[in-house]
Amino acid sequence: MAGGAGVKKLPLEGIRVADLTMMWAGPFATRILAEMGAEVIKIESPRAWDNIRTLIPQPGIEEPWNSSFYFNDYNRDKKSLTLDLAQPLGKATFLKLVAKCDVVIENYRADVLDNLGLGYEVLKSAKPDIILVSMAGYGKTGPERDQVGFGPIIEQMSGLASLTGYGDDGVPMKTGLSYGDPVAGMAAASAVALALIKRRKTAEGTFIDLGQREVMSTMIGESFVAASLRGEEPVHRGNRDARFFAQGVYRCAGEEQWVAITLRDEGDWLDLCAVLPVSDDLDGVPAAERADEIDRRIAACSAQAQPDDIVYALMGGPGIPASRVLNSVDIHNEAHLNERGFWVELPHPRMPVWKQPRSAWQLREAQPAPRRHAPLFGEHNDEILRGVVGLSDAEIADLARAEVTSSAPVNPGVG
Repeated sequence: MAGGAGVKKLPLEGIRVADLTMMWAGPFATRILAEMGAEVIKIESPRAWDNIRTLIPQPGIEEPWNSSFYFNDYNRDKKSLTLDLAQPLGKATFLKLVAKCDVVIENYRADVLDNLGLGYEVLKSAKPDIILVSMAGYGKTGPERDQVGFGPIIEQMSGLASLTGYGDDGVPMKTGLSYGDPVAGMAAASAVALALIKRRKTAEGTFIDLGQREVMSTMIGESFVAASLRGEEPVHRGNRDARFFAQGVYRCAGEEQWVAITLRDEGDWLDLCAVLPVSDDLDGVPAAERADEIDRRIAACSAQAQPDDIVYALMGGPGIPASRVLNSVDIHNEAHLNERGFWVELPHPRMPVWKQPRSAWQLREAQPAPRRHAPLFGEHNDEILRGVVGLSDAEIADLARAEVTSSAPVNPGVG
């Protein structure tokens, strides 16, 4: 972590990324690249911008596309270039930019980039060693390649939903967020790092076909093994785990206060009963009902206690795994994360200041942290078109007149 005499340099400094991604999975990937020092240029069409810009907008805001909490969380530390790739002039300008980039990353439907005339071979003609990451929901090949894949759908199609839920009613449950999105984003960022290492060794670019559905499926490998080797059907265990004697999440005193407890074996159960007012006598309780009975006894006890008191009794004495369940408010005030500097505040010209998480990767040589709010729509058009692409003032004016570029969405709506 902090300290050491290494070079205070972020690992991707000097790398330029053309970011065509939208929504969550792709922008999460490129946010990681930006945190690691890459210059990430987020490219949006004036007619088809990132829908996250206007998802759950602040009420009464003049420019809702510049003041979305979602957008600003996923897109900080990036620059904004508006460019309509469907227009020939926009496509030609994009290829001039690609010639100055190291990576292009997109999460369109599988056929979109090719339909725009910007497939991998075209990008290679502009930059022979370009790295292209395509994050189509179902990948670039196969019978489902043309389907649109959003996080909740990916979760259902990956197999994860067959494991989430309670009891034997057979009803799968969504995890509560689009879990496949950030997982795919981290996989894409890792793929870029590997491709950059390969390019450094071989001077060759790479095309990475990263199907988000397949990435999500890798997260349940243990269940795939059980199904393929032992023919086991998925079981909805709720908060329980087949490996442990008992396990659950129990309501405590106070509003929405909970504690999570894992009893690894019968010894843990007896130790819990020795430090909490819970009866350890399970004689006469059928094995099939044991976990339910243990849950009832612990829940009756925890309902009268504060979660911290239960955690202290279990962890401080017999060492039984236990923890408070923190909600999204509690976690912002949690002492451990605050002491580690996990929460940061970034000023924003259109929004109030709010706490955001810093990078999860803290390096000995450098500690990545958010440096700048997410870009306003088209905020860096002139900087990029003039300074990176090398266009003249007249050429930039031509782009604006044709609405290939813009500083505001054309016919904006709310997503």
